[in-house]
Amino acid sequence: PDGLPKWLYDAVMEKVTPEYLSVYPEETIPTTKYAHLFGLEKENVTLTAGSTVGMGYVIKVFGQPGKKILTVTPSFAMYEVYAKMIGMEVSQVKYEDDFSFKIENILSQIDEKTGIVVLVNPNMPVGNVYAKLDIKSVIEKAKDNDALVIIDEAYYYFYNQSYIDLVREYDNVVVLRTFSKMLSMPALRLGAVISCPENIRYVNNYKPHYTVNSIALLFAEAIVDNHDRLISELKEQYFEGKEYITRALKGNGYKTIPSEGCYICIKPKYKTSRELTNLLEENGILILCGKDGLIGWLRLTIAHKKYMEIFMDTLLKIDKDE
Repeated sequence: PDGLPKWLYDAVMEKVTPEYLSVYPEETIPTTKYAHLFGLEKENVTLTAGSTVGMGYVIKVFGQPGKKILTVTPSFAMYEVYAKMIGMEVSQVKYEDDFSFKIENILSQIDEKTGIVVLVNPNMPVGNVYAKLDIKSVIEKAKDNDALVIIDEAYYYFYNQSYIDLVREYDNVVVLRTFSKMLSMPALRLGAVISCPENIRYVNNYKPHYTVNSIALLFAEAIVDNHDRLISELKEQYFEGKEYITRALKGNGYKTIPSEGCYICIKPKYKTSRELTNLLEENGILILCGKDGLIGWLRLTIAHKKYMEIFMDTLLKIDKDE
């Protein structure tokens, strides 16, 4: 909720002058710096107006009407939306009853009708992650069936395990990244599509000119230039909040689903999830009420400890046996 540190914000905003805003955005320098940060070249990356726009580009460029897009459910809903826009069939793989996930359930559904496989890692909203060997087995079976694999790493900073190196090993892999989560600037809409140079050329041929604004690009460059310091500060705040809320929920008898993302699913003790969501909103706290495979659960975004303390104090006051 607090956004980027003030020191970085102030340094960037000093450069936002009328003259700076009078010219069209230029992506080359921030794209190159961002690619080099992860050991890649600028030809491996294209920046987009948020990762949601980026996933739309990828599905529209590589998806085929009548082919199947294979996703996990529950997960980010826009994959299904984009797929249906171009006439793809949506096939969803469910979790086990205990919210564990078997990679075999995805592998068994990859066939000649499959066009795209989506793995959000960590997956939102449950928070599970996939082992590298499991992801490679999906990629290789997808490749045998001429299918593309999207690895969505929107929440990778909270897990600190990336499979971005696989874009050098496989030409059927696209990694999506965002500046909206750990990097705390969703208002500026900035994401990245990362793949082999040929795939990025296809996306760039589809992508309209000047869709990423100059202020977002300026922040992107500053984030890369100050990456280690920034991530260290943001992670320290996040993990302090995560440690507190995990311990507090357990200590007060709440059941949760283990999560490697910046969110945690909580089972209410007395009131329903809908009742608690409404009561929390009345107290100025906005969270998500679980739906689909998470009906009956609350989904809390983990943030700075001071916000987690407010949430926990309020939860204990309203979730009572009355």
